[in-house]
Amino acid sequence: MHANMTFRRRLKNHILSGNKTATIRNKEDSDYYTGQVVEALTHEDGEKICRIQIISIEPVQYGELNRRHAKAEYLPFVFILKRIIRKIYPGERDFLFIRFKVLDD
Repeated sequence: MHANMTFRRRLKNHILSGNKTATIRNKEDSDYYTGQVVEALTHEDGEKICRIQIISIEPVQYGELNRRHAKAEYLPFVFILKRIIRKIYPGERDFLFIRFKVLDD
């Protein structure tokens, strides 16, 4: 079971400001659960960003990604979200849309 969730360092301020309220992960992260509190850390060096609480988890397929998902990821367009997802998870179609809120920083 995960006690933390990592994010790219460049996303730190977007998370802390409340602009980024979700993340899209592959099925390897399927052991997170609604209500769980985890440490958000930077992917690059494990620096603590804050604690977050998982609000909801929903399955989503690549073709179903839409403006709602992009907005929660703090991205202006769906095509940008899809490009990022393809770069991180080439060839995968099934994902988890994990919404969260910041508890502290």
